[in-house]
Amino acid sequence: MCQVAPAGAQIIGSASVESDLRFRGYSVSSGDPAATIDLGYDHESGLYVNGSATVGFDQSDPALLAYQLNAGYAARITPSVSIDAGVVRSWYTRHSGTGDTHYTEAYLGVTAHGIASRVYYSPDYLRPGVHTLYAEVESTLRLAPKWRLTGHAGLLTHLSDPPRYTPREHYDWRVTLGRDLGRLDLRANLSGSGPGRDYYSGRRHSATALTFGASFPF
Repeated sequence: MCQVAPAGAQIIGSASVESDLRFRGYSVSSGDPAATIDLGYDHESGLYVNGSATVGFDQSDPALLAYQLNAGYAARITPSVSIDAGVVRSWYTRHSGTGDTHYTEAYLGVTAHGIASRVYYSPDYLRPGVHTLYAEVESTLRLAPKWRLTGHAGLLTHLSDPPRYTPREHYDWRVTLGRDLGRLDLRANLSGSGPGRDYYSGRRHSATALTFGASFPF
């Protein structure tokens, strides 16, 4: 979630796959596997720029689902406290479970003693003129040298009238069991959201899902 100021300028990247890519409790890949490439640049001043692209399937054919650009600034205040602020722009294509849409969010985050929290504000969340505030908190517990357990909770609140059939508030949660296998990161995620169910591929689906993923940095 929250980055800290790097020791020196560097280019970082990763490739990841998910059995079902989910964002804030909703499936972006319509229940199908998806792959994401992330590429970023961290400057020694604390400024950073990141970009990502996600590819999945649309009726069994490969398709671009989403892409994202992110720029911000991170700084370490004390050895155990850091701050992070920036702007992220996200686009979803018609092949995604979200549909053809986009939005911008400005965020502010604090990481303290292993607990990371962020607040996001959007003036156009998935639709023009829809103002939202999203708050999330996340923490990781090291179970063993190569095992970890991560918990996440988030709450989205509409500051303006929500779109029709959309609840004013929406919560999501996720518990992840991760295993480091050399440079390869393996994980199993149990996630959910509410109120209501997820909707994609023309029908409703359970908002609770067990998914699996792997990431490899480069």
